[in-house]
Amino acid sequence: MPGSNTTIAHGLDYLGRPVVRRLVLGALLVAGAVGFVVWIRRPGDFAGYLLVGNLVLEGRHIYLDAPPRINTWPPFFSLLCVPLALLAMPTPYLARGVWLLLNAGLLVVILDLLARLVYRRPLRLAAADGAGLSPMAPELLVPLLVTGRYVLANFEHLQINLVLFALTLGGLYLVETRRAVTGGTLLGFGAAIKVMPIAFVAYLAYRRRWRAALAGAATTLALSASPILVFGWTRFQDYVVAWRAAVAAGWGAGRMNQSVFAMWDRFLGHRLPPLGVRGADEVPASGDPLVVIAVMLSLVVVVGLALRAFGSRPADGWPRLCEWSVVFVVAALFGPVSWKAYLVVLLLPNTLLFAVWRSPAIESRLRRVAGGVLVAAFVLGGLTAHGLVGAPLAERLEMTSTVTLATLVLLGGLLWLRPRLPAGTPAPATQQGRPVPALASRT
Repeated sequence: MPGSNTTIAHGLDYLGRPVVRRLVLGALLVAGAVGFVVWIRRPGDFAGYLLVGNLVLEGRHIYLDAPPRINTWPPFFSLLCVPLALLAMPTPYLARGVWLLLNAGLLVVILDLLARLVYRRPLRLAAADGAGLSPMAPELLVPLLVTGRYVLANFEHLQINLVLFALTLGGLYLVETRRAVTGGTLLGFGAAIKVMPIAFVAYLAYRRRWRAALAGAATTLALSASPILVFGWTRFQDYVVAWRAAVAAGWGAGRMNQSVFAMWDRFLGHRLPPLGVRGADEVPASGDPLVVIAVMLSLVVVVGLALRAFGSRPADGWPRLCEWSVVFVVAALFGPVSWKAYLVVLLLPNTLLFAVWRSPAIESRLRRVAGGVLVAAFVLGGLTAHGLVGAPLAERLEMTSTVTLATLVLLGGLLWLRPRLPAGTPAPATQQGRPVPALASRT
């Protein structure tokens, strides 16, 4: 085991060399350019955004006039789709191209936030002086590669999860840097687009960050009600009822849905044996009440373990990032639907676990657990890659909720580590005798 750790360490040191970084960066840029040409031709989920925007422009009903299971977003989101629909009027390629570039830019923003939060260093393309962190440094590149399939899913299907993750993580960073109202407002903006970020408003209230929590709640309510100004009160009420009905209809328990609900529905509702059924995209919800009970019990257990792990006194640095990671995972898994693209939020816990594993300031036992959890979740989740094991087996693994189980392993590791991580953030390495300035959380 020590020999393997030494080999890995040498490999990471080699990856950190400037020449290797430039080669990796060049390879990623070429891959991104090729991907851009492929992705811009796909309608993806973006076709739904354009459809909803056009329905608003035409004065039609944004839910009833849309095909089933297309518009499951809250009414506020339809207003944000209008600029996209206008941009697509000359050609949808223009709107898709802008959307892909926006997501690429936000991914860079997310990497910068991770560098500041986890390593207390800003993102810099040329970071030879030690004051910054290159995006090609192992500290960021390895977690990005580990989370790569979930990141790429957002580009392949032109989804909005990178936008939501950037808004949420950016809001939390602002709260930590004593800009509570601005950070809470950013969180509220994300929650008005899609409900998941509202979990952090509840978390901030639990941690008694009242200004941020109130700003987030107020922004969510204000923006959620803002369509009244466009549609009028009567139509807005109709839209809220139609939206709730669209959400209540659900997404079924097909293989692509990796939520905890879909997992229990496959196991308990449909009684599907593990690895015993070939993948199916369309599996209607069973309606078995036992499924709802199992989901609720699972959520109660997770929340109970989280409250015990978090403790009554908040800690800063890595323990706080561990708490954020838990909330991100729970918010992504415990909704009625969880596509793989939702798990782009695993960038935060994967970066944190990698940092813990490599830090000489952390107890060796905690480092081994962090590294083991990171590898186990990566390998287990990666088994559903069609190119790795073949489509038939990959689809059986998806029906067995392998990605869900991998993410739950990650969640369990985070809950175990949280009370054992020392408070604060281990100081980053110095270079040329100059300390790296602290750029992360200030309490």
